[in-house]
Amino acid sequence: MNWLEIKLIMPAAQMEIVANLFEELNAGGVQISDDVATDLDLNDGQVGVSAYLTTEIDQTQFITQLKTRVLQLQQAGWLAPNLKILTKNIDENDWTTSWQDYYEPVQVTRYLTIVPQWQDYQPQSNLEQLIRLNPGKSFGTGMHPTTRLALSCLELTLRGGEKVFDVGTGSGVLSIAAAKLGADAITATEYDAAALPFAQENIALNHLTDQIKLIQGSLLTPVVGRADLIVANMLPETLLPLIPQLAAHLEADGTVILTGIIAAQLGKIEAAVTAHHFSVDLQLKLADWYCLRLKQVEVDA
Repeated sequence: MNWLEIKLIMPAAQMEIVANLFEELNAGGVQISDDVATDLDLNDGQVGVSAYLTTEIDQTQFITQLKTRVLQLQQAGWLAPNLKILTKNIDENDWTTSWQDYYEPVQVTRYLTIVPQWQDYQPQSNLEQLIRLNPGKSFGTGMHPTTRLALSCLELTLRGGEKVFDVGTGSGVLSIAAAKLGADAITATEYDAAALPFAQENIALNHLTDQIKLIQGSLLTPVVGRADLIVANMLPETLLPLIPQLAAHLEADGTVILTGIIAAQLGKIEAAVTAHHFSVDLQLKLADWYCLRLKQVEVDA
């Protein structure tokens, strides 16, 4: 099987944004390179973030979507205007390490462990919950800081029996985690219709097809009713239009979890949250990324 390597070259400070972008697009994992001596594509102060696509993925469509999202982030000032996108075909015979060798079970929270589907891993305690994923098809494997933050916040928040809306589900990892932590029913939305089969496959791996409903559409627009918990792991430019939709889809005593917030954009998100009558009751931080847990503020009549 042949692979297509897609590498983005950028200033080191923007590495996490690009890694998160690959997560949004359900890329087949990422690899970071920062050694100028060994990577001839790099200059001083630059890093390379690479994703590897199999022939099972529509590579032309992926590159088109990637270029569109990169342009949007450049126009918003979050990515350098001179960012380079490089591609290279890799024959399986030149692939020195099996793709699966990069993935081992990872305990991402106290109770949640993410396990590649081919690994024969058994829970180490009665409390450990396994999330089985196929990382070769979607990046949301729990390794990115924003995914870890969301999983940790879900674990701290869910008590069992909740109705959950997962906005921009990607690989489906947050919906699966919510179910494993006791949520009763989960509705997951995803704008990219091409990503839905990958999420559906991961949901099926965890035997949760009856509990998690997938819907194609933008943010909360296709969702009917109200949830006890709304969770979203997206970049700030997508969280900002989501925030005005929250109150209409949340129970009065409901909770919101927002992550994907890079440090430089935290103030902008906090201002939008306050303007729409929410307060932050928990803030988590990992590397340069933040996760906010929100509650509605009563508004005087």
